[in-house]
Amino acid sequence: MIDVRRLQLLQALDHHHTVAATAEALNVTPSAVSQQLSALAREAGVPLVERNGRRFLLTGAARVLLKRAHVIFAEMERAAADLAEYAEGDRGVVRVGSFSTGISDLIAPALARLRTSHPGWSFEVVQAEPEQSAEMVRSGRLDVALTMSTGNLPASGDPDFHTEPVMVEMFDAILPYQHPLAARTSLHLAEDLADQDWILSAPGTAWHECVSGAAHQAGFQPRVVHTVDDFSAVFSLVQAGLGIALMPRLAWTGLNPAHVVVRGVSESARRHIVALSRAGATSEPLLTAVREAASKVPVPSVGPFAIAG
Repeated sequence: MIDVRRLQLLQALDHHHTVAATAEALNVTPSAVSQQLSALAREAGVPLVERNGRRFLLTGAARVLLKRAHVIFAEMERAAADLAEYAEGDRGVVRVGSFSTGISDLIAPALARLRTSHPGWSFEVVQAEPEQSAEMVRSGRLDVALTMSTGNLPASGDPDFHTEPVMVEMFDAILPYQHPLAARTSLHLAEDLADQDWILSAPGTAWHECVSGAAHQAGFQPRVVHTVDDFSAVFSLVQAGLGIALMPRLAWTGLNPAHVVVRGVSESARRHIVALSRAGATSEPLLTAVREAASKVPVPSVGPFAIAG
């Protein structure tokens, strides 16, 4: 009988290629990885790995075994979900990860609702940036990750993951209260903002990727004069009249910064917020609660879009 946990370890080795990287991803020692691989080979009755320098190559037998692994893992997740439903909603501990603003505006309100509607559930919330989320779900450190459409999202059709849409998040312009464009009710990305001094995060971050991509599509390159990653610092710079920013809607929701205005922008950047889980797992009713929280996110036309302080 093949131990499913050892099969998961073989899958992790296929993904990370070295024992050291596999051990780090699974939070175990390299010697434990080697021992479990040897035990799995004895259970399978065939060699599963071959050493090539520091890397381990999977044998043909290992590839045959891994072809079945996705189905096995998905069925295990479905069995766990069925048992949870049978236990009248007592799901034990569910580990939920999200980027910072997702925790503030989506996860926290959703869990507050579930404390009343599903008192048998308990949750652990972990801050997990988009570049970390997929691997944390794959390794079991998270059960569900709220993440976004970036290059770190698993490819469509990846058999290891199940992805559910949550919301499409728009990006809005944050302007100093006395800015000439502040009197406008709406703005156009290229026509109104191309010549402005911009505040943006560093290249390689999700925020920079979304904004620069939208600007490129609109035909210009933002003139970035201040590079910061913290949204509170962005508001301070805008308040001081030192530039404008195109910020994801969740970043300003619930805040009350003085001397700024928030304006909707046509042709603006946007990103897709999704819930990522392992194949076969279910994130209900958490997903329903998160979507309800998303439906209450204000927009500039109806929210606190002009704040004088």
